[in-house]
Amino acid sequence: MNSQKGFFKNMVKLALPIALQQLLVSCAQLVDTAMVTGLGNVVVSSVGVSSRWIFLINLFYFGISSGTAAMIAQFWGAKEKDNIRKSYGIALIFGAVVAFMFTAAMFFFPAQLTRIFTSEQAVIDTAPQYMRIVAFMSPFAAFNQVTCVALRSTERVNPPLYTSIISVTLNTVLNYVLIHGKVGLPAMGIKGAAIATLTSTAVQAILLFAVIRTSKDIYNVKFREFFTLTKSFFRRFSVVCLPVVLNEVAWAAGTNIYSMVFARQGSEAYAGYTIFSSIEQIAFVFFVGICHACSIMTGKTIGEGNENNAYKLAKKFVVMTPIIGVATGTVLALARNSILSLLNIETQAAFDLASSLILLYCMWLPFRNIPYTLIVGTFRAGGDTKIGIVYDLVSLYLIGAPVVVYLGLVAKVDFIYLLLAMYLCEDIPKILLSLHRFRSKKWIKNLTTQ
Repeated sequence: MNSQKGFFKNMVKLALPIALQQLLVSCAQLVDTAMVTGLGNVVVSSVGVSSRWIFLINLFYFGISSGTAAMIAQFWGAKEKDNIRKSYGIALIFGAVVAFMFTAAMFFFPAQLTRIFTSEQAVIDTAPQYMRIVAFMSPFAAFNQVTCVALRSTERVNPPLYTSIISVTLNTVLNYVLIHGKVGLPAMGIKGAAIATLTSTAVQAILLFAVIRTSKDIYNVKFREFFTLTKSFFRRFSVVCLPVVLNEVAWAAGTNIYSMVFARQGSEAYAGYTIFSSIEQIAFVFFVGICHACSIMTGKTIGEGNENNAYKLAKKFVVMTPIIGVATGTVLALARNSILSLLNIETQAAFDLASSLILLYCMWLPFRNIPYTLIVGTFRAGGDTKIGIVYDLVSLYLIGAPVVVYLGLVAKVDFIYLLLAMYLCEDIPKILLSLHRFRSKKWIKNLTTQ
């Protein structure tokens, strides 16, 4: 009983701040969408298309951070502080390289990137106004993601939350002021939304840097201690981290196939989908908290050498995932129209589609995040970072994406059936494969002894 009580106490201590931080990020995305909905479906679709590239960038960073978290959590359990700092330093290097490439691509080739997702000329003309500005967000976003994960993996979950509160508040205020032209400033429309996003992201980076340089923390050391790397450690880190990055990129590329199909259903339909996506992220925050808590606790326990306890811990998180899905889906389904009514949606068709997509998502939510908890929260924390690529190749590329492409571009089915096909074809195979892998215990690999 005491062990069970201790588990829930530790889980809540870790999961709640992480979930709250993700909720703030999701609310910021919803605020961005809400404040541009009054500018019309073309602007909403332009932000939606641009957000797909931001989503891809963030997945690169998430892949780097997720691999880093696996290393740091296990090193934290083994009390290997030098290796924690080295892992953080390598992650910063990888993040900087990715940030440079995406900044250049989004600044110099925004129209070409937009055409990948849509053929509507109005969107192609509008999206670059947003994309060229948010391109410079990439370096700050890389630093933020890597640093937040590094702090969380050593069980410091509050600084990422506090800096996110400030960043999201600033983003909301700047959106209101710059988009609509308040306090004597001219109305900047979609450019104002981009400037708000860039500024708030940069401010969070400055705050996080101040945190690690002023607190009594394992990261408050001379900079050379992060970058005093050996070839053997770099290779050791890369073996764990790069498969995660490849996994996230492969998954992102596959989901972008979905988005290309969705965007070609018309700006009104894609506007409805963009609004749905923003609200979907709010429901997802609970699973982010659970997943990261699972990763931290499981990785630390493996690093301490208690592999059987790590399996039991992870099993509790797997059981909790569908239970939380039922509760979250029920609340969101009941509140969906009230939430949508707060947004200044241009057309009734976009409103109705967003409402229907949310309802479908809520019905599937108990199953949707089981693979997420297993692959991201459990397998990666256990050091098994390669298996996710295999599962995505099977479920996404061989089944999900081909079915959605056929239904959307050839059969021309209604939009809601595209989302349903995506859920069923991708999630069911991945759930079955992930549960089989979990029960085998082959995912448990102690990285501190390798």
